[in-house]
Amino acid sequence: MIIDTHQHFWNIERPWAKGVQDYRILAEPEGITGTILRLEENETALEIANQNPFVVGVCGEVIPGPEFEAKLNHYAVDPLYRGICLFGPVLADVGKDPKMFLGCMEQLAAKQLPLELLRALPGFWGGPKAMQKFQGTKESVEGLIAIAEAVPDMPIVVQHMGGLPIDGKPLTPEWEEKFQMLAKYPQIVIKVSGLMRGDATRAQNERSSESLGFYRPVLDAVWRIFGEDRLMYGSNWPVSEHEGDFISQGMRLVRRYFSEKGQVALEKYYWKNSLHVYKWKPRMLAQTYEGSPAPITAA
Repeated sequence: MIIDTHQHFWNIERPWAKGVQDYRILAEPEGITGTILRLEENETALEIANQNPFVVGVCGEVIPGPEFEAKLNHYAVDPLYRGICLFGPVLADVGKDPKMFLGCMEQLAAKQLPLELLRALPGFWGGPKAMQKFQGTKESVEGLIAIAEAVPDMPIVVQHMGGLPIDGKPLTPEWEEKFQMLAKYPQIVIKVSGLMRGDATRAQNERSSESLGFYRPVLDAVWRIFGEDRLMYGSNWPVSEHEGDFISQGMRLVRRYFSEKGQVALEKYYWKNSLHVYKWKPRMLAQTYEGSPAPITAA
């Protein structure tokens, strides 16, 4: 079983849509049996999820503020709502009103929902041009640490390995320091997602490297620092189509690497760690595991 913890379905009603069936055609031959949908549009995401049992959960977006509790309650009524994502610049607001912001995070934790973070660390590399303005800062890092210390029981998921640029070489001291900082907080989990998008040597319109050796120094680092209980699989499809054939080539890269660590580690990476973080429930027989409840929706 493989649960992809990071992909997007966009423009569902338009000819250029990237939808569930487009994804399944690519994903199922690689053994992917379910997915967590990452989409800021909460209502749309839940509508897609409820119509497609391949989706075991939704990670949406609710910005901390006066209406946070009401909005979170509204969305979290649906059992498929499994967390929220905040961008780095939003974390800078923690220091402006810590009581309000951390109170919102406590409300999230009380519902046993995780917080995902994107572009929270300075130096996030790559991605769509429209996203380049969303970069981590000293203030966003301080906000991240404040949340981790104030709400220790809430999982915090850092997407795309923090946005680490990959050049085939070992971690720089700067990124080693960033990862070691995150590793101090046991509730922080790293998505090894969009691996090929991190190829900082790729020229424009060129495919990312498909060599495991190119990515191994980075994978070795996150394995060494975070271990088998704090890493999760994500494809970042269809964004990853800009870098290469991520569903197949990208999947084969991480499959080869984590297979080397043994079956126990492979299963944790592919689905057990995501089960712990998102507490998703199976909706299809292919998503069931020993001791799991019966699927909550017929396939």
